[in-house]
Amino acid sequence: MERETIGIDIGGTNLRCGVVGEDGTVKEEIFISMDRAMENADKTDKQADFIIRNIKEFLEANKKYAVKSLGVGIAGQIESGTGKVLFSPNLNWRNVPLKLILEKETGLNVHVTNDLTAITYGEWKFGSGKGEDNLICIFVGTGIGSGIIINGSLYAGCSNAAGEIGHITAVSGGRKCACGNFGCLEAYAGGSGIAKIAQENAVADRTAYKNIIDDAGGKVESITAETLSVSYKKGDENAAAIVKETGYYLSDGLKSAVNLLNPCAIILGGGVIDGIPALFDICKEETEKRALKAAASKLRILKSGLGKNAGIIGSAQIARQNFN
Repeated sequence: MERETIGIDIGGTNLRCGVVGEDGTVKEEIFISMDRAMENADKTDKQADFIIRNIKEFLEANKKYAVKSLGVGIAGQIESGTGKVLFSPNLNWRNVPLKLILEKETGLNVHVTNDLTAITYGEWKFGSGKGEDNLICIFVGTGIGSGIIINGSLYAGCSNAAGEIGHITAVSGGRKCACGNFGCLEAYAGGSGIAKIAQENAVADRTAYKNIIDDAGGKVESITAETLSVSYKKGDENAAAIVKETGYYLSDGLKSAVNLLNPCAIILGGGVIDGIPALFDICKEETEKRALKAAASKLRILKSGLGKNAGIIGSAQIARQNFN
């Protein structure tokens, strides 16, 4: 009898839960925008409590499945073995013993890993990276993260913190990042960074950015990467300029990764890439043009094959590997 596993993907703004089969098929799933949900939550409801309660509700709703383990992918640095979230910049979590909390609350075996490690594992086993032994998976959402496969194995690094490509320096001494540093790639090309740049530009020239402000409901502070993509698709010149600049920053990150690790493939995905597909084309063209020729000679730049489900599939399969 097949034994399903629960996969959880906790991003900077969204929560996804899924029941995943042995072959990577997602049988049941829910998607929750935490920003919107928290607006309507009880004022005493903490973000972590909200997440745990929704996970428990998802489990209760899917009791028909023979689930024994639960895998979690979360944006941030995870302590190996303990499953403690040492630091999650976009959630502002520090030293949260997530594995222990979830095991106590659910009664299941729980494995916690970085969200991009989970996504990378999913893409490697079931998605665009299937069959590749050397690849980098880069996803652009609220922030930017990556996972690495070297010689057919996940690469975790010395302290389980490898893959933080969003926190390489794009501009020395530049914009402040959610991690507390300055000039990180994420601060220029992650969803939050894109929104802040557009908002600042709109404040400086409301007339030129009128269409972008209108597409955000008439409020500068409501401009997001998602609303900017609407303006871009309508042909707004200022939105196009921000998209082009974002693409150049992202391609700098990809180029650096290619020159350092010489992967056979880069898988590019995430909500920002899905929402602004032109970014994929810019990154592909610029990376192939500007990376060292020897490093890029066999490189393939691919779109995510699993899309929004990569995180829940990957986290579930890592848990299955550890417990089932």
